[in-house]
Amino acid sequence: MDIAGREGVGALTMQRLADATGAAVGTVYTYFPSKGALVAELQRESIERLTASYHQTRDRSRQMLAAWHDPQAEAVARLMVFGRFWIASAESLPHESRFLHGLIGETEQTVPPEEFHRAAPAALALLAEAAGEVVAAGAVGAIEVSDPMDVVIRWAASLTGVLLTANLASLNPRAFDGRRLAPILQRDLLAGWGAPRELIDRAEAHVADLETSGPLAPLPQG
Repeated sequence: MDIAGREGVGALTMQRLADATGAAVGTVYTYFPSKGALVAELQRESIERLTASYHQTRDRSRQMLAAWHDPQAEAVARLMVFGRFWIASAESLPHESRFLHGLIGETEQTVPPEEFHRAAPAALALLAEAAGEVVAAGAVGAIEVSDPMDVVIRWAASLTGVLLTANLASLNPRAFDGRRLAPILQRDLLAGWGAPRELIDRAEAHVADLETSGPLAPLPQG
């Protein structure tokens, strides 16, 4: 994970891993039949670590939201928390986020279809949690959407895409500041789903309060 996180998946080879761990390359193949299998397993572990981190943030948020007694405001805040977690994790859990974003943003297929089973359940479980928040927000009239999973896939892909604009920061640091653009996009998405502006503002204030008690994407416990 360290090699791929720092240098990209292209730098990760079975021989490189063997050299880094002081093992014979044949030993590496004992555990992973191919590089694709290795990358898929790294994706699974990364997504599970991100999910554990999100759960810590979600639980802190829910404790604070319990005092609101406003179902619509709470629902919009929960959506905001998930989106801002997704953004924050790119900075505080960069290696893990890189593997997650690679599922969406990598044009080169490094994981063959027969290895998708390693990471797919973890990825779908995380997206399903976001879909649950979308369903809950729709149920109380905070937003108006049709297909929750369709919304979540577009949500995740759009936030990932805007974060990846940082790759062009050398051309114009402000214009391609993904960390600046992503929270703006999150507001735009919530507004596009029908969330009232005052609830979006309140949700952002909740996120700011949440950050005072700890990072939005903390290191997973354990």
